[in-house]
Amino acid sequence: MAKEILEKIKDAEREADSIILSSNDAAKDILKNIDEKIKSDSEKILLEASKEAESIKKSSVEKAEEKVKFLLDSEAENIKKILEIDDGRIDKVVDLLAERIVK
Repeated sequence: MAKEILEKIKDAEREADSIILSSNDAAKDILKNIDEKIKSDSEKILLEASKEAESIKKSSVEKAEEKVKFLLDSEAENIKKILEIDDGRIDKVVDLLAERIVK
């Protein structure tokens, strides 16, 4: 009877060892899958962030170009107005400035 009990204990130990090995293999597979998922997800996140950054950059450039165009158009209008001032008025302004400076 003791021999049977020892045999059952040895069988239980072998089964426990088998379960432990199986569990270790399963844990390794789970860790490997998690690592692959992390790498995959991080690549997706980086790609999405890169696309979003490019979109923001493009939008910023477009807005800046619109503002520059507005400013250039505005200044072109101011320059046009300045160039349209007749020489008689310019001479009067020069004379007034000269009088003030001399005083």
